[in-house]
Amino acid sequence: MSAAGWQLVLIDGLFLALAAGMGLWFRGWLKREKRELDQRLEVLEAQHARLERVSGRLQTVCRVLELLGREDIAGERAEASSRSGAARSSRQAAAPPTPASQREADFEKAWQLLTEGATPAEVAQQLDLGLAEVELMHRMLRYRHQG
Repeated sequence: MSAAGWQLVLIDGLFLALAAGMGLWFRGWLKREKRELDQRLEVLEAQHARLERVSGRLQTVCRVLELLGREDIAGERAEASSRSGAARSSRQAAAPPTPASQREADFEKAWQLLTEGATPAEVAQQLDLGLAEVELMHRMLRYRHQG
């Protein structure tokens, strides 16, 4: 084989080695990128789960506050007719509390404690409620006093 032939074989070998090296580097780069994206996805999924929990708690607080608003309106009507209000309260006292009404009672107690000046952290710990829920109630109470 002539010198030109050997040069051609050497150049072809170098080209193949360079192409193989670039292919291996690209494969490693893709693996690192996939690992990073998987880690980011796991972090986002954890954040999403936390946001779902907070959203559920906020929805619960909103429902309770709506019920409290309805009870305030009902309370005003009950003052107008005290006899029917007394009979209704005796029936409510006789009924055993359901889990939903127990939760509502906890929120009412939290509202009362916040009105009396307790901190949201104390109320949340005492009644075993979420701190975010109690802080939201505290903000609403402050807003009500400002308005």
